[in-house]
Amino acid sequence: MLKEFEIIKKNFQKGSASIFLGIGDDAALFEKNKDSYWAISQDTLNIDTHFLSNTNPENLGWKSLAVNVSDILAMGGHPKYALLSLSMPSANQLWVKKFSRGFFKCAKNYGVELIGGDTTHGSLSISICILGEVLKSNVLLRANAKVGDDIWVTGELGLAALGLKYKKRKFDVPKALINKAIISLEKPQPIKVDMQKLAKLSNSAIDLSDGLISDLEHILSQSKVGANIFLESLPTPVWIKEKKGFSLALSGGDDYQLLLTAPEGNRQKLIQFSTKNQIKLTRIGSITANKNMALMKANGQLLTFKEKGFEHFA
Repeated sequence: MLKEFEIIKKNFQKGSASIFLGIGDDAALFEKNKDSYWAISQDTLNIDTHFLSNTNPENLGWKSLAVNVSDILAMGGHPKYALLSLSMPSANQLWVKKFSRGFFKCAKNYGVELIGGDTTHGSLSISICILGEVLKSNVLLRANAKVGDDIWVTGELGLAALGLKYKKRKFDVPKALINKAIISLEKPQPIKVDMQKLAKLSNSAIDLSDGLISDLEHILSQSKVGANIFLESLPTPVWIKEKKGFSLALSGGDDYQLLLTAPEGNRQKLIQFSTKNQIKLTRIGSITANKNMALMKANGQLLTFKEKGFEHFA
């Protein structure tokens, strides 16, 4: 059976001479003016695939927009406008009120305006098309990682996956982590910074939605490079590392943080940027020339890891 991205590449990735960048990155790019591009992306969330039926509707409203915001940020851009298509099994006014409250809280937080969409009857499904602006001088592409780049990630990894495991009753989780894990799952927090400044310090980026390994592989494939990942550096709560190893951080998914590659010479500037903007930014590896991904323990041993990230048609 073909995987999601194989289906896209085989059937839909045709290319177009009228746009700068089409299918294959976090967003497509097309001309806005001489200095900037419009960035456009779309994500769909379906019940029991992307969220559980007992998900707090206000959190779901937030998440449905946040996952799209993350795509625009990964291009080095700022989100501007959104179209919302909402399919529901019934017109439950209380549910809609809570959903819309979460949606507009997220919209206000990231400066997004809702400008249209559609509402239909059917299984619960949310599809959002988002439009953002990217300066041509600051575009971040998956295909632009360079040998010698540091690899950085924002935020923490593995908490959302832990929240999902807990809600499905697959893991016992310490009380101190339960709320944090559920919020990470249901109400992700893409970074809120001046992406133009962060993009100037970086070469490439991708949003972490399907798991670190799967998403990093897109950068490696398109940039024709490899990577060394320092497992002990992964920004994951100590309890997760001690009890569950590295699997949730490497393949759990639903993090909606950014993975960036940046020249080694910008290392100190990125640390200063992180401190000034009060965001968590962690260096977890480096880009190599050998086109393989090596998962390295502190003692230099390599971890053999067969799990991949989220796959719709696995």
